[in-house]
Amino acid sequence: MSTCPRIIIILLILLFPAIHHCLANPGDVDTTAFSKKLKKPKALRDSTIVSFFYNDFEKIGQLNTHAYDTAIAGFQNYDPAYKKDRFSANLGNIGSNYKSLIPYPFMRASGWDFGIHSFDAFMYLNDSVRYYKIFKTFTEVSYFQGSKKENTFHAIFSRNLYRSLNLGFDFRVMNAPGAYIRQRTNDINFTLTLQYITKDRRYGFIANFIFNRILNLENGGITKDSLFEQSIEKNRQTIPVNLQTAQNRMKETGFYTKHYFNLSRHAKDEKDTAFLNSHHVDLGRLSYAFYFNRQVQNYMDGIADTGFYNHIYLDSINTRDSITVDRISNELIWSNPTFRKDKKLRLLQIEAGIRQQYIHLSFKDSAAFQHRYFIQYIPKAALYFQPFSSLLLEAHGDYVLGDYNEGDFSLRVNLSTILGKQDKNGGIITLSGIYSYQQPGWYYNHYLGNNFKWDTAFNKLGLISGGFDYRYKFLSTGFNFNRITNFVYLDSNALPKQFKNEFGYLYVYFNTDVHLWRFKIKSQLVYQTVQGTTVLRLPAFMGNLSVYYTQPLFKGAALLQPGLSFYYNTMYYADSYMPALRSYYLQDQKQIGNYLYMDVFINIKIQRARFFVAYTNWGSFFEGRNYWASPHYPNQDATFKFGISWRFHD
Repeated sequence: MSTCPRIIIILLILLFPAIHHCLANPGDVDTTAFSKKLKKPKALRDSTIVSFFYNDFEKIGQLNTHAYDTAIAGFQNYDPAYKKDRFSANLGNIGSNYKSLIPYPFMRASGWDFGIHSFDAFMYLNDSVRYYKIFKTFTEVSYFQGSKKENTFHAIFSRNLYRSLNLGFDFRVMNAPGAYIRQRTNDINFTLTLQYITKDRRYGFIANFIFNRILNLENGGITKDSLFEQSIEKNRQTIPVNLQTAQNRMKETGFYTKHYFNLSRHAKDEKDTAFLNSHHVDLGRLSYAFYFNRQVQNYMDGIADTGFYNHIYLDSINTRDSITVDRISNELIWSNPTFRKDKKLRLLQIEAGIRQQYIHLSFKDSAAFQHRYFIQYIPKAALYFQPFSSLLLEAHGDYVLGDYNEGDFSLRVNLSTILGKQDKNGGIITLSGIYSYQQPGWYYNHYLGNNFKWDTAFNKLGLISGGFDYRYKFLSTGFNFNRITNFVYLDSNALPKQFKNEFGYLYVYFNTDVHLWRFKIKSQLVYQTVQGTTVLRLPAFMGNLSVYYTQPLFKGAALLQPGLSFYYNTMYYADSYMPALRSYYLQDQKQIGNYLYMDVFINIKIQRARFFVAYTNWGSFFEGRNYWASPHYPNQDATFKFGISWRFHD
């Protein structure tokens, strides 16, 4: 089937439910997402309700909580990379190195950055650690099994030790041998959390300890694509691969703590009318955060001269590349997050602070280690302006002082408005803008390994971006246009290069979440184009569609939910993967894509237990063997998968 008919068919499938629902249900939008920062929802009495917050818990003067997801729709999607970014390329096995196919917004957190983030989805990161709010002790245990003895175990625990003093942990183990030689991945993640907030909410703190260990055996891809595409070798273990003893290891440990203290007594919440109606001087709020992190990256190969790499610089017998990064960060912020007398956040909320970070980098040079040290200071400020209940302006800016990132800055602005009243309206419109200059990750300027080395001096990457977003109940859509200068990439030799001219990138998305009787239809649609260069290569169209049918059983005591899911992207010259660099680079020999992935599944929910069984990629029986995860890395064949998750409250 050619590309155009596929796109037309998928567009019709994705758009029809949304159009039908819009015509049949011209109701008002749910503005919860916009107003959650403006007013606190009423307390729920169900003692089994579980919510969580992140490390920005004191941002708006209230505990910014999120509901814990216990729905069965989407339960079959247990892959962490799928949850983080559905549109991504990988190496055909869960836990393997991956790359997002949507580069927007082209910017990273300010300050020093090593530059490689291809395992982030399979790691517990400080900004994504969850701190749970519970009434009863909460435990959830999950187990998932896929093809070729792939298995995942996940356990979450949270307990109130004394009043609002809470202790919790999150533990996950993933092991996937893979279908091909030396495709195994094995990841272990653990985080321990502690939190405490006083009854009057004047003081609070959170703390966590994080441990991540990533192990990926590297095979360099299969040597002959025709053995897979023509089904010459049906036993995947007999297909030869490029590397026999290579592996990537990453180990990370970290500790984080954050405290806040209101310099003046604040309203407990919007119901504290006695305080809200009184006259007082507000001195604002101070918060202090400390962070320590150590990450060790190792690439090892017992056979250095494999013929896979063009150069050997350090050791002709064994490859033992090692990089260690130590980070220490201190951050102090003042803000004024209080309620006005009309029970909403104040008209103007401001935030100002500074972050100091120290980085120690060590990397191997033959038998010795080289060391680099960086000290940086990052002043930052934010503003929240709400002149009306239906209008909110947010602005965030920062500037970097010191060493490698001297002069980096970023400015982000969002303007959101409700089209109508809070309780009756036609949706929410958000206009956004980004203006930034940032030094590329340190890795792109300096690297030394057994197979690659470089020492370059690149200019800062410049970004000007403007966006429009619209949300209305079941629909979210929008676009972003970006102008990029000094873009850094890895060329066809896997060496860093900088494209100094400017180019444009347009990103358009259309998402629906439609409910029609017992049917739920969830879709994600993306169109993107790059104008002015060929150094950034992406599929022009990507679509993801899931259709669920929910049948209550035993008077609602159980739910049965069969469904289908589809994924498609157009053909393009996808980037190849370089194991020694844990990165992707340009190639011009092979196009992949134009393949429709189809899965069938059944989800079941019985009280607090969820189950699923799925048969994935069943279209491979008649679509042919052209389902590539990345060049020379086939995706998984048709296979059965199942999983179970059970919650406990005692």
